Amino acid sequence: MSFQDVKGQDNAIGFLKNSIAGNKISHAYIFAGPSGIGKKLAAVNFAKALNCLGPADGGPCDASTGSASHPELVDGCDACAQCKKIEAFNHPDVLIFSPAKEESSLGIEKVRALTKDIGLKPYEGRKKVYILDNADSMTHEAQNALLKTLEEPPSDSVMILIAENANTLFPTIQSRAKKVKFFPLAAEEVKKILMEKYKLDKDNAEVLSRISSGELGKAIKYNAEGFFEKRKRIIDALRGGALLDSDLDGFSKPDLRLALDVMLTWYRDILIAKAGVDNRSVLVNADKADIIYGEAKLASFEWLNNIINQVILTGSFLDQNINPKLAMGVLGMNLTKGL
Repeated sequence: MSFQDVKGQDNAIGFLKNSIAGNKISHAYIFAGPSGIGKKLAAVNFAKALNCLGPADGGPCDASTGSASHPELVDGCDACAQCKKIEAFNHPDVLIFSPAKEESSLGIEKVRALTKDIGLKPYEGRKKVYILDNADSMTHEAQNALLKTLEEPPSDSVMILIAENANTLFPTIQSRAKKVKFFPLAAEEVKKILMEKYKLDKDNAEVLSRISSGELGKAIKYNAEGFFEKRKRIIDALRGGALLDSDLDGFSKPDLRLALDVMLTWYRDILIAKAGVDNRSVLVNADKADIIYGEAKLASFEWLNNIINQVILTGSFLDQNINPKLAMGVLGMNLTKGL
């Protein structure tokens, strides 16, 4: 894997390559943007490029000197020992810190482990690289601990903070790191990847590419977790005019967020059809176009606007950790009453 495997992020990758080519490596970066669009992959490949022993064209590595035999190298060769170890996540100088599955935040213990290790010289690489995944979930205590290291960073280390929402980081942390912005992929790019790499058919790839809003990781996750079966249950309930508890049996909290995404796109599609837009290519649920245009004839603009607002409000309730079943139950009652 190399920088070329990070799809649709030419500006971000170009900036990183230019930094390497110009020998202008910062001690800290914030890779900011939506989830699932290649930030972590870019971070790992940046670590490769910083430590690679050989040219990206696959030529001979200069392992004896421990430096790149080609100074113009701006990507990993994927052939030298350094690249292979980083690819396998077992390089002693490239460490990834992320919340454990049962944790919601990146805590002080992991940041302390980083600050303890960063004071040591590299074992075998040119640069020690620390990747903090979900850095925007760091507790205030963890951020304070990290800030001390950012104020006096070792010259042979690079920290990469991966964040969906960089604004949750302390302003003092943001000011001490270079921000590299990553953007959602074009729907066509996501669709192409889903078809070629994950072997989805055209219709399913199209729906996932649109409902994921260009977040490839979300599209892949949805597909792996039975998205289309869940979508069918939700749409069938909506068409029946009621969303009951039984319709959401077995849904986890992430599933309920998915359900809200489906509902939002469903009513958004009906609103577009109601407005007289006769173009199926603008629909998220394009495979259900006939049903959507039929539903548009029965719904009023007022009702559609109201229910869309209710779906958005329910999403904010989930963000505030209000009881998910209660929030969805209220939404279901509003649907049944027709607001």
